[in-house]
Amino acid sequence: MIKKIRTGKQNRHEKITVTLLSGNPVTPDEIKACFKGTDQESVLYRLPTNIYNIKRDGGVIKVYKNGRSVSAYQLMNPQDFNADGRFVGRKSVESVNKTVEIDPTEIIVEELETV
Repeated sequence: MIKKIRTGKQNRHEKITVTLLSGNPVTPDEIKACFKGTDQESVLYRLPTNIYNIKRDGGVIKVYKNGRSVSAYQLMNPQDFNADGRFVGRKSVESVNKTVEIDPTEIIVEELETV
């Protein structure tokens, strides 16, 4: 099933994703500074909910903590998001099949000879 990329107005969590696209740890104060002076500034107490929405979209977020308080968030897969902060999907990587067939009788014989 092909997932359709949504177009239109950015959600709040997508704007937060844009600030995390560098792949470096970003403090909550830096995120709040991006929203300073906007109508979204008053609802940033819901930052953990927005981080959850990023995870639900497909983001992998690493949370740095100092005791119980969060000191920074880091997006571990920024390559899976476009410049608008929308999840575009995992990049497909060709995997090499590295299976080796082993004859089980050889293993048993070697174990018996060492005993």
